[in-house]
Amino acid sequence: MSGRGIMTESGTDSTLNIWSVPECPFQIETSPQVLDDIRLSVVDAFFSLPRGGAEIGGILLGSFKSGRLSITGYAALDCEHAYGPSFTLSPPDEARLKALLSAHSGVDTAARPVGWYHSHTRSEIFLSDADLQLHQRYFPEAWQIALVIKPHTFQPARIGFFFREADGSMRTKDSYREITLEALPLRQVPRGVPSAAPAEQPPLRRWRPEPEPADRRPSIISTPPAAAVASNTAAAAPQPAPDPNPEPDPPEPPAEPAVTFPVPQFLPPASTPSHRWVWVLAIGVIAGVGAAGFQTRQAWLPKVVAAVNPAPPAPLPPPTLGLNATDHEGQLQINWDRNSRALLEARDAMLEITEGTAAQAIQLDSAHLRAGSFTYARQAEKVDIRLIVHQANAPDVREVTSFLGKLPEIKPPVEDPEIQKQRDELAKQAAKLKVDLNWQAMKTKKLEKDLQSMREEMRQQQLKRLNNQLPDK
Repeated sequence: MSGRGIMTESGTDSTLNIWSVPECPFQIETSPQVLDDIRLSVVDAFFSLPRGGAEIGGILLGSFKSGRLSITGYAALDCEHAYGPSFTLSPPDEARLKALLSAHSGVDTAARPVGWYHSHTRSEIFLSDADLQLHQRYFPEAWQIALVIKPHTFQPARIGFFFREADGSMRTKDSYREITLEALPLRQVPRGVPSAAPAEQPPLRRWRPEPEPADRRPSIISTPPAAAVASNTAAAAPQPAPDPNPEPDPPEPPAEPAVTFPVPQFLPPASTPSHRWVWVLAIGVIAGVGAAGFQTRQAWLPKVVAAVNPAPPAPLPPPTLGLNATDHEGQLQINWDRNSRALLEARDAMLEITEGTAAQAIQLDSAHLRAGSFTYARQAEKVDIRLIVHQANAPDVREVTSFLGKLPEIKPPVEDPEIQKQRDELAKQAAKLKVDLNWQAMKTKKLEKDLQSMREEMRQQQLKRLNNQLPDK
């Protein structure tokens, strides 16, 4: 991995950072907010599944002008992960990618597709053969780039840019310069995202019982001690003379019925019996249980020890690949179980195919392994197949299978009558041209012969003229 290149703050826009290396024909401006949003979505998918999570991707939006590629937005692609957790596109996924590119390829030149991004959760930062094919098919412009993001569990995520160099080639084994994405500080929620504050709740009130009507309340009639003392004092004082014409007293209101309360009755304390015999019986029971447990210790003691110190779990059986092969008119389809435990942490694999004395080895990356099949055009009746899977933290897993079957008969192709007619016409024209060519050859030979005769005649005339000019001896 090369460490050349710079990552500085843009002078034209303080919110953009510039990434450049000498091998890149243009500068790449990136928005920290856009990269952080992509990082958050990648990390969220990374922790969505055990052992590496799911890989996601999408397109990068921005503009390209005056040797600068600006990344100011992105649009995520909804991948159905038909081939596993990797970012391998199925036919419906590619249809959605075409629609996404078409939707952002309008008149807005400031937010058009300038590349694409995807995450690598189980491998390093590089472009696989499938990634390179996708880039060349959907992002053919010389200034369109690819961005690969590598998330980590306890470390910041890393990214790498891939681009076409001046001669049109692309470096795919790694990026010229990787960048570490640190998490941005908390910022305002982007527009369109619902608030996380709880909804307003109705006010709570303390419950109070309703007052009872006055006619239902019980009344207690009692004579206060102060009133009794006042009446006794008044009786001891001298009484005034009675009035000869006393006025009648006003009628008193009817007295309310008095409420009486029962007087508690206290029973005499009962005698407490002695519980000494209970303790004697309990000690005897405990002694009997202890003796029985000691006599039967050989039956229950191993179970208790096993419960306290459980045995280690049995090791998992070795993983299998489910390798098999089927023939479809000479096309041998080699299949394996893409959900096998051996493929979850596989780096790559080697597929060896032997036909008689001819053998060949085919390198398979993680994307090919998760596809689950490989098609091979066989040339012999017996084909031996061996698949070797290289795991990251475990020994290699090998599995062998063979296919035996007759080769299909090669049927002559059925020609179209129109093509046959055209072929006959061309044959006639060729025969005619051949006759003309022979005639021209004969004519050429005759001309050469006449020319030779003329030359010989001229030579004879020159010799005769010279002989006439010479003097006689």
